[in-house]
Amino acid sequence: MWPSLRRAAAAAGGARFKNVSHLLPTCSGLMDNNLNGGSLRGLGEIGCQVSCQELPFGYSGTGFPSIRRLSSEPAERPFRNKNDSEILGDDASDQLPDDNLECDDELDQHNVMIDASETKAKNLRSQFPAIDRSGDTKLQNKTYRSYLFQIVLDAPSNSLRHVLDKWIEDGNQLERNDAMLVLFHLKKQHMYRKALQFVEWMERGKLLNFEKRDYACHLDLIARSHGIETAQKYIKRVPLPFRNEVLYETLIVNCVLAGDIQKAEEVFKEIKDLCLRLTVTLCNQMILLYKRIAPGKVASVLMLMEKENVKPSAFTYRLLIDLKGRSNDLAGIEVVLNEMKAYGIEPSTSTQTMVARFYIHGGLTEKAEAVVKEMEAQLSNSKDGRHVIKSLLHLYAALNKPNDVARIWEMCTEPMLEDFLSAIKAWGELGLIEKAEETFEAMANAPEKLSSKYYNAMLNVYAQNKLLSKGKQFVERMCRDGCPNGPLTWDALINLYVNSGEVEKADSFLLNVAEENPDRKPLFTSYFFLMKGYAKRGDIHNTEKIFDRLKNVGYAPRPLHYAVLLEAYVNAKVPAHGFLERMRGDNVRPTKKIVTSLDTLQKGWIAGLD
Repeated sequence: MWPSLRRAAAAAGGARFKNVSHLLPTCSGLMDNNLNGGSLRGLGEIGCQVSCQELPFGYSGTGFPSIRRLSSEPAERPFRNKNDSEILGDDASDQLPDDNLECDDELDQHNVMIDASETKAKNLRSQFPAIDRSGDTKLQNKTYRSYLFQIVLDAPSNSLRHVLDKWIEDGNQLERNDAMLVLFHLKKQHMYRKALQFVEWMERGKLLNFEKRDYACHLDLIARSHGIETAQKYIKRVPLPFRNEVLYETLIVNCVLAGDIQKAEEVFKEIKDLCLRLTVTLCNQMILLYKRIAPGKVASVLMLMEKENVKPSAFTYRLLIDLKGRSNDLAGIEVVLNEMKAYGIEPSTSTQTMVARFYIHGGLTEKAEAVVKEMEAQLSNSKDGRHVIKSLLHLYAALNKPNDVARIWEMCTEPMLEDFLSAIKAWGELGLIEKAEETFEAMANAPEKLSSKYYNAMLNVYAQNKLLSKGKQFVERMCRDGCPNGPLTWDALINLYVNSGEVEKADSFLLNVAEENPDRKPLFTSYFFLMKGYAKRGDIHNTEKIFDRLKNVGYAPRPLHYAVLLEAYVNAKVPAHGFLERMRGDNVRPTKKIVTSLDTLQKGWIAGLD
């Protein structure tokens, strides 16, 4: 098994890198914890169980003034050709998101928020008091008290501590379930600094007995808010009995989030010194990091796993399939799939979906259709039929088969909100706007109150199809309906305006909402959309400006950033002096495409001088 996997990884990574085994722990010791899905437990544990539908719908948000201003402005440029809407470059692999491969719900930088399943939400209702839509919590003894999350959300950051102290003085008592719920929803809204303030308030007041995963949650919030180095300093303040593998694995996850190879390898050295056991989780995190930034190092991790007898998980194979697909090595995907099946692991629906998408983008339509037919044949026997239906909707849309999308949608006789969401996205990808609108209206008539996630799906359909006027009208509806807004809404609006040629307005809007919401960081893709919009014009100054802003808010540069930045120089026909040196300074490995484009640009500039 291992030799062929190593060869697959090495082929995908290109040049070989120095073995990293000296950086990884080899001692046996503490138990592994499951970070494959990136869920940090303790104070954040309830995040895997609470549905966003438990939120009081009308909670406040400060971004809508800018949204209203933006949506009320008239369009100044005509729509461009539909083929101009591609955001992620020309390579098929660049157009595929990591799709649930990430160690955190925002790690793909597309920042897709993950809601719990309906079953889990129903189970949770027996654990938590019912929440009405006015924001109050109905207790079992028929009394009422203020919903703590609403209090935390509404309180200004500079006075949150005093507001919470007053809440305690009024006779309220903080319970662990309340704290979990508050932290889950704050993280859901990407309000990490306010979540950190809340944790520090609890720790300072000794309101809860902190456990090992609570310290890990605190560490996670520090790393997200203030960086890896500050988080490393915090570890020294954690009581010795709690300085365990959970803390360090949390730190590794944040190194992956930041794309910081040097820090990740430093943490591995520290783990080795502490003789913590090498687990498949730690290896998967390093594969995930190297897959993005230094693919050639993936083979070294696989060699170490073989040496230490660490068995690969289904997630390991998913990472390798993704690595092969992004390098356009479709034959290599089949090698990994065969090894996976030989090891006794059947591909999950999400893995089959990934494989089919790579086949589609690689032009192997017949192979993609074979995978889709296999998935559909398993539909009646699948325990997760609803998930299969959602995947089939997306895949048939990608194959441009509207009749099959309609057929699969008819099979969903009792659709849930997530099913409506998949159908809306499928109709939008096919450009069938009326179908998408009909599906949204049917969803809006459901008994459940819609969160911003579902509105954003429809807004993204308008953005994808460059329907600026419809998009602006829909934003007004969101405002009227009291829909909470956040980074995902901002991202959809920026995408809408950039696709419609209104790049300057999108730029101004992003700047305004970032200033109005200091506790909420815009998404990675928001900056990327702007960079792409300016780069297409050959506007080097503004492309560089957005590139700097992206780095300043804490997003680590990647090859894709530099590819778009180089596109601005190519379109402007201006040489990009010192470009490779800049990439090395940011610890970003140049891709073959970037090197080729630089060489072509340089030769063209010299020829122009002659």
